[in-house]
Amino acid sequence: MKKLLDFIKKIIAIVKDWVLANGVEGILGLLVGLGLWAFGYKIYAGFAFGVFATRNWDLLKKLIKKA
Repeated sequence: MKKLLDFIKKIIAIVKDWVLANGVEGILGLLVGLGLWAFGYKIYAGFAFGVFATRNWDLLKKLIKKA
């Protein structure tokens, strides 16, 4: 049971760090993109997902430059 709780805490910490690093633009891009896609606005959803992907690409680039 302790292993499971430690694993869950680790996952929550990873998600929290990702949300903080991604910022409002990335999170809103994902949420708006999912909402637009669900309502059939696939072109506009593509733009929103583009914002989301750009923010994640910036995070990946920063991580690679650190190494």
